[in-house]
Amino acid sequence: MISLKNKSVIITGGGRGIGRALALACKKAGAFVTVAARSKTDLDETSAELKAINNDLPHLAIRCDVTSSTELVHLFNSAQEKFGPLHGLICAAGVYGAIGPFADSPFEEWAAAVDINLTGTARSIHAAIPHMARGARIILFSGGGQAAMPNFSSYVTSKGGIWRLTETLGAELAAREIYVNAIAPGAVNTKLLDDLLTAGPDKVGADVYQKSLEQKKAGGQGSEKAADLTLYLLSEKSAGLYGKTLSAVWDPYKDFQDLPKMSKSDIFTAKRVVDYDGNTRAVPAKK
Repeated sequence: MISLKNKSVIITGGGRGIGRALALACKKAGAFVTVAARSKTDLDETSAELKAINNDLPHLAIRCDVTSSTELVHLFNSAQEKFGPLHGLICAAGVYGAIGPFADSPFEEWAAAVDINLTGTARSIHAAIPHMARGARIILFSGGGQAAMPNFSSYVTSKGGIWRLTETLGAELAAREIYVNAIAPGAVNTKLLDDLLTAGPDKVGADVYQKSLEQKKAGGQGSEKAADLTLYLLSEKSAGLYGKTLSAVWDPYKDFQDLPKMSKSDIFTAKRVVDYDGNTRAVPAKK
């Protein structure tokens, strides 16, 4: 069982969905958790769940918008004052943004999603680095698959940027023993799915809407695999691994060997090798 005892971990976008699930998983592993989100209501609900896990282990819940450098500085200063140097930063804040054809979307709405998903992630990392301990970990969130995703251009553009940010900052920060990787969590039922269904088939496309309805009814992947991969990336088991975007569903990360060598290779980067019918050749991750 992975232990994060006495390690400080901050989760942005931790008020609900995957971010909340990861906050709970980190606290169960013994971490000092600081959860950040824009919504006070969401934060209060997450805080209550964190308290129920282990009331003797302190945590912080701080309102923070990742598009605000001032609020991020307050977040990281507060966490360091309470828990000391930072071991882990999980950047889970994200939105779909403008849904529908690019030409018909209000551009400011389109750009706002990039500001949250991509620029907000970079802004969070920039504010966090001065507070990070040697051996610290940064975990980003990719998503949207690897093929074209019509009617979701702001989302997939921002998430595609996360891939390259992960590779570049991973290589840059490894020299400081700060390891950056990203997670593709799979089809998890979150508020993003609700937003998609609310937009309706005319905006998202009939096929996407029908598949999303089926995912909603089936329950999706669940957050457990994303939580397992997150704990692996925060633990000593992943020491030396950086610059990779890993699938929580498909990549056999528990079998990885020689992580520093893997980090310098092109294996497990953004695109996966697929057959002509679109099926991946990756091996499902072990449970």
